[in-house]
Amino acid sequence: MSEQKEKPTILLVASSVHSIKLVSKHLQEHFALLTAEDAEAAWDLLLKDREIVLVICELENMINQFGLLERIRSAGDSWLAATPILLLVGENDADEGRELAFQMGATDFINMPFASSELTTRARLHANLYLQHSMESPEELEQVSAADLLQQLSQTNFFNSRAQQELSFAQRHRGNFSLCKLKLDNIKSIMQSFGKAKTTTVVKGVAGIIQQTLRTEDTVCYLGNAEFYLLYPATNGIGATDGVNRILKRVSSSPIRIDDMQVKVTLSGSVYSCLATENNDLEQIYAQLDTSLVQAQSAGGNRVVSSSASSEEHHVSVDRALKLIQQGSTDELTADAAPLLISILPLLDFADGVLKLGLRSVNSKLREKLNIPSQSDP
Repeated sequence: MSEQKEKPTILLVASSVHSIKLVSKHLQEHFALLTAEDAEAAWDLLLKDREIVLVICELENMINQFGLLERIRSAGDSWLAATPILLLVGENDADEGRELAFQMGATDFINMPFASSELTTRARLHANLYLQHSMESPEELEQVSAADLLQQLSQTNFFNSRAQQELSFAQRHRGNFSLCKLKLDNIKSIMQSFGKAKTTTVVKGVAGIIQQTLRTEDTVCYLGNAEFYLLYPATNGIGATDGVNRILKRVSSSPIRIDDMQVKVTLSGSVYSCLATENNDLEQIYAQLDTSLVQAQSAGGNRVVSSSASSEEHHVSVDRALKLIQQGSTDELTADAAPLLISILPLLDFADGVLKLGLRSVNSKLREKLNIPSQSDP
């Protein structure tokens, strides 16, 4: 067997030559790559090659034309039906298309343009988990769809990695860090009334709403048991709480259809936010989120309980600060002058690099005065 054949095989479905070259460049070290220009050619390859462990596909190719996603998930061959599907979502792809793909059984999404480490990490996680579960019997795979099985298992690892990376970055730069947890309030009553299969449909519908409501840079993870984690990069407590409240409002106003019935669903949420320091620990943050989530549900559900480190309890957002300055009402900004300046330092660094303003020494002096690491510090 050649070295190329010893690598797991990925099928890339893309009509864009640029997408093919980009994905190939990042994944060729770890995978043997098959390519197809359209859904029909991809289906033919899937029927012929039983060694494909992951399908990466542009969103439009997966849900349009040949109905490739639906064909894979309804395939009579259990191994084929369980194949993980990672969708490439472009800036011009409509939210409705992403929601439809999720409901039809897509395993995961990655927004373009993407970081090479993100693509490689997700591809390896999904491929490895599929290979591990290929040891199970076809009957076991039929009972739980690949979308549920692999997404629940692999995204937890990926999310933990992303959360730790974001926390470490925030610690180095004394930036904002916000992590959230959501849970369906009435999951037990739904289970009792409709059974496990219909409850899974409800959870998928809620997951679709959450994905639609998040920003491109945010990350969501399904934990099982109708629970979700949300990561809001470089977002303070006010912004994160507003984001979770938007999700709760949209879910509560969007009943999920089961058969001929409209089922009302609500969520509870917990938010932890801080201006990160070396004292912040991810496991402790997770524990605090669990405690706050219990408080939210005990208070009746459909609400958010927020907890913040002391350094952020009174932090004003940059948007709020600008409005106050425009209005000439700056009295309440005095205590927040340092946190506000810290939060925009990355923007000053970026602007200096793009516009060549000669601010490097100024920015370094600011960091020295504010007692935070410089850009070159590890």
